[in-house]
Amino acid sequence: MQVELYIARSSCPNDMFNRLKADKVRSWARCVLAVFPMALPVSGTAQGLSLHDAIQQALVSPQAQAAAAVVDEAKGQLRQAGLGLNPRLFLESEDWRPWASDYDFSTQTEDFGFVSQTFEVDGKRRKRVAVATAQLSGARANAEFTRAIIAGRAAGAYWSSGVADRVVALLREDMKAVDEMVRYHKERVDAGAMRGVDLLRIQIERDRLQVALLSAQRDADLARLELFKQMGTAPRDPVVLTDSVDAMPPVAPVPVETVLARRPDLEAARDEVAAAGADIKLQRANGAPDLDLVGGYKRNLTTNTGYGSVQIPLPFRNRNQGEIERAKARLAVAQARLAALEVTVRAEVAQGEANYKREGEIVGSVLPDMRAKAKQNLQLMTEAYRIGGVDLLRYLDAERTEFDVEVNALRTSAEYQQAALRLQLSYGVQP
Repeated sequence: MQVELYIARSSCPNDMFNRLKADKVRSWARCVLAVFPMALPVSGTAQGLSLHDAIQQALVSPQAQAAAAVVDEAKGQLRQAGLGLNPRLFLESEDWRPWASDYDFSTQTEDFGFVSQTFEVDGKRRKRVAVATAQLSGARANAEFTRAIIAGRAAGAYWSSGVADRVVALLREDMKAVDEMVRYHKERVDAGAMRGVDLLRIQIERDRLQVALLSAQRDADLARLELFKQMGTAPRDPVVLTDSVDAMPPVAPVPVETVLARRPDLEAARDEVAAAGADIKLQRANGAPDLDLVGGYKRNLTTNTGYGSVQIPLPFRNRNQGEIERAKARLAVAQARLAALEVTVRAEVAQGEANYKREGEIVGSVLPDMRAKAKQNLQLMTEAYRIGGVDLLRYLDAERTEFDVEVNALRTSAEYQQAALRLQLSYGVQP
């Protein structure tokens, strides 16, 4: 989110200037305390939303439910793979001649009643179960990985929305002070005690600030909509995000070998390799012909007899060669994907640790010094403008610099949160 931010404050001589400046300092204190490190207070009518609540809501969203349904689908496939083959019942009757005058059904027909059962060879059912078991394990790992992604997206949207809200809060505080300055300058110009050009400049700055505020409000609305989208719920108002952007718990380092062993996506990739290997065994077994045994009763005219047969397909042409080749290719693809994913995970961990360390150094070392210098510069320019040593534009430039530094500090703290979030996800840890 890129928003051009300006802060316009007029400088008024003597007591009026000092009063306005004191009010402004108090406004800054309220904003800074709200952002660093305390969260915004929740009003009596607004509903508070913590990061934990946002993630929990996302984990019961329709998207998360769809991931859970995929696991149920795999469970059904496993159950079906373990079921035995049904027998078949045959009932036949031959030599019907109802049009003949001497026809007698009980003595002049041949009637059959027999049962056929297919017996699978080479452990086909066991091998189907092995394939389905690996697929179920992969579905569970994929569902866990999907849950981590859903939680990560919700957390990222939460911090983005929080930053946007804080920027709007800062701009609104500045608008109050600038409106007071514009009013004071107008009174001074009307009384002939100040040049009209200074009033025009402060009015221009006020208009710029108004544009920046409207843009920030638009971005905050879009960020809030994205948050509710990731949570999988309809937008509702009013909601106040209660977690502070710089309340950062440390992320403990995890050895990369441990990450490789526990990442859900890697586990799913390994299950895919296992399923592909089991599928090769199944397809080879499917090339072996099954045995059909038939037995039953036959009445031949007036004679009751038994009936039996054996049926065996002759695998002269079709020995399931194509499916075996497909299964081998699937195994090669799964192994290549697993190897590529391991390389990607190692890179993600290394990049996540480097980004987290760099952002932490900025938040812990660079930002405090930068903010202190910006405030010191503003104090010097304020005193110089009060005694007439600098013009209005230079004073406004110092005010804008201080404001930009505060906003950049806020966004950098949010980026630190995002870096921690990305590192957790690279470790395979759900936020």
